[in-house]
Amino acid sequence: MASASIMSSSNKSRTSGAAAKPIRLQLDPLRLHEPARKKLSTIETQRIMIVFDDLVQKMELIELLPIIAAHADLFKSVIDSESMNEINRHEQLKRAYEAHESLQSVMNIIEKLPQFENYTRRFGKSLSSNTSEQIAYHYYMQQSIRNVLRRLLHEQNRLEMIKRILQSNNLLPKQKEVMNVLKLLRDSAMERFLTTPLEEREKGEQIKSLNARLAANETVIAKLEKELNDAIADRDAEVCH
Repeated sequence: MASASIMSSSNKSRTSGAAAKPIRLQLDPLRLHEPARKKLSTIETQRIMIVFDDLVQKMELIELLPIIAAHADLFKSVIDSESMNEINRHEQLKRAYEAHESLQSVMNIIEKLPQFENYTRRFGKSLSSNTSEQIAYHYYMQQSIRNVLRRLLHEQNRLEMIKRILQSNNLLPKQKEVMNVLKLLRDSAMERFLTTPLEEREKGEQIKSLNARLAANETVIAKLEKELNDAIADRDAEVCH
């Protein structure tokens, strides 16, 4: 009985072993090139990435300003009244510029900008009136958008709260291609800063090896296709005869 029990358990183990599928490791080829480090090691690279992140935030917010101004009631809990007034003034200034209105028509907005009195000292009086007005418009709009961004981005996570409100009300616009490119550039810079020289060399060698294998595979595929086409042609010729 004991020997039968042993034989039975032995057979079960063999059966289960035969039925078990072999374990195969599947490596994601994209992960082979991920840097081992996850944090930036120098202050300089950290500062560069902060500038990147700041630029992305500002670009996103500038794109959202017209929607925020048009739906101000949605943001009462997130944006204070003075900041909302700054947004409205900036949008009015932008519309006046796009409609080719004179500076005099928006002087009530311009006079509230902090750099208003510096304009004549900055550009002088040697320019023609049309050219002077164009430059002035650009300058005032630049100062206006700086005021808005400074106010809105002063509080951390405010942009994310604004985007959540827009998302919940189906008002969040599709991201423009320039933003996708900017974020891709940011991610590429981050990866480059995290990659060590050794990892960079290994990555280059892996890419060269991959390219060589692809070229060899293309040669083999072309050869097989030719052989297949020749075989089909021979078969068709035999059928015809």
